[in-house]
Amino acid sequence: MILNIVILSSLFMQAQDFDRQASNINKDFIKNYSSDIPAPKLNTDKSAQKELTIMIFMNGKNNLADYVLKDINEMEVYGPRNDMNIVVQAGRINYTPPSYDPYDPYDPYDPYPWGGPGIHPHWPPMPPYMNKNSAAASTGISSFTGVKRFLIQKDADTNLIGSKEIETLSKSDMGDPQELVNFALWAKKNFPAKKYMLMVWNHGDGWKRKNIMPDLIKGISSDDETGNDISTPELGQALSKIGKLDIYASDACLMQMMEVVYELKDSVPIIVGSEETEPGDGWAYDYFLKKIHSLSSLSTQEVAKAAVEAYGEYYTEKGKGVTQSALKTAKIDELRYKLDLWADAAMKNVSKEKIKESLKKSLGFEASGSRDLIDFIKIASQDSQNQSLISQAKDIEYFINNSILIKNTYAGDSYKKAGGLAVYLPEYSYDNKYDGLKFSQVGIWDDFLKWLYQ
Repeated sequence: MILNIVILSSLFMQAQDFDRQASNINKDFIKNYSSDIPAPKLNTDKSAQKELTIMIFMNGKNNLADYVLKDINEMEVYGPRNDMNIVVQAGRINYTPPSYDPYDPYDPYDPYPWGGPGIHPHWPPMPPYMNKNSAAASTGISSFTGVKRFLIQKDADTNLIGSKEIETLSKSDMGDPQELVNFALWAKKNFPAKKYMLMVWNHGDGWKRKNIMPDLIKGISSDDETGNDISTPELGQALSKIGKLDIYASDACLMQMMEVVYELKDSVPIIVGSEETEPGDGWAYDYFLKKIHSLSSLSTQEVAKAAVEAYGEYYTEKGKGVTQSALKTAKIDELRYKLDLWADAAMKNVSKEKIKESLKKSLGFEASGSRDLIDFIKIASQDSQNQSLISQAKDIEYFINNSILIKNTYAGDSYKKAGGLAVYLPEYSYDNKYDGLKFSQVGIWDDFLKWLYQ
């Protein structure tokens, strides 16, 4: 989903208070989990255990607020199978686009989803039930603000949310990683299953966030009420605290990066996400759940594969250019080692200028300093005319396709070379904040990038 743009005056306030906020969040976050909110009295008898519980952390406390309504209604078209639960924590605010756009007013990535100085090319027309002047929006649960938890149920009315509201949270910072932990542990306790899928629904920007102020760099789940969002290291810590997870998915932009996957690898065996920005519409949950209903079993790989296929089919029909992939994390360390060997050989055998030329030829993604890993390695190796590098590149491509990827898809000719996994490859300079990532601390990719730009 395209990055939200906040009011410029708010950005200055956030920048001034950023270090204090980040320090407080991290200090609180390292404490052992405890929740002051009593869990509702729900059936947790083992005999009621389902095969799969899907937990969706739907943060619409930003310019995606109305897509919360749209996506919950999409979930209700098919609803869950009898052997699964779908539990949502949904937050919404009354979002008003800023009167002053700090970006170029003709930039297609502006904050106006349905009009304004620049209309986003991916965003569809406003559905009737999302028009705040319509009867549908002025009645029933569809007009809610705040944070609520729902148990998704099949519902034929696509204008109003018909699912069961479990509880309302009086206060919830959905940009705090502890809130993600609280939700997942609550869902696992009250809707037990053999397998768990956790999704974060919001804005994303790979290992960092597109920003106006240079210090406002985080990762996913931006909450405009608090000015907070969840960094990539915090996301990894959150998943570790949640415990058993079988699939993690980002319904957010640019999150299928090597750096993000490496941060999460010890907490979840399967990750679903997009190398590129997602259209404002994000996942088509009716398409996804239709495929889920057709599966003979809810194996984790089949569920992840269904998510990727549904996404690709929907945007192929819409004629929108997108990427999506599902991958396994078990052998990510082995891939990291292969990349280290390639980077070491490249530094010894290829000039910086040659590597930079190859980088510009490779498939890049919007505003994140990321490029398709396979495409870059192949181009740089071929351009070097070094047979050892060419051989290593073929080995890396084969390894990703046969040991890492479960399913990769794209829509649009621009993304034919999207291999399912991106990596940080800035075009102009190295961001020192990259040093804080596990991928940087363990491997030598950061050394390769520093060598490239020194």
